[in-house]
Amino acid sequence: MNYSMHLLLALTLGFGLGIFYFTSLWVTVRQLPTTQQPILLIIGSLLSRLSIAIFGFYLVMDGSWKRLLIALLGFVLARSILIRRWQPKHFFK
Repeated sequence: MNYSMHLLLALTLGFGLGIFYFTSLWVTVRQLPTTQQPILLIIGSLLSRLSIAIFGFYLVMDGSWKRLLIALLGFVLARSILIRRWQPKHFFK
């Protein structure tokens, strides 16, 4: 596999990590009103999301800072797309 394919794979995997991270955050926030122990939910969710994301970036990086940078770009791209998708729709007349 050539170098550009590695970077494209890093972008895709970073995008997937972003989708996982921010979707899990969205689910956590939506569950807050119904939970009995919101602090445990917030801390447990944070630790699990963060540990999976950091471990995923570590695997994607594979010793190359360029792959890490491209994966972070995919992560931020996923965030931007999800923000646009989940924002409330305002209709002005």
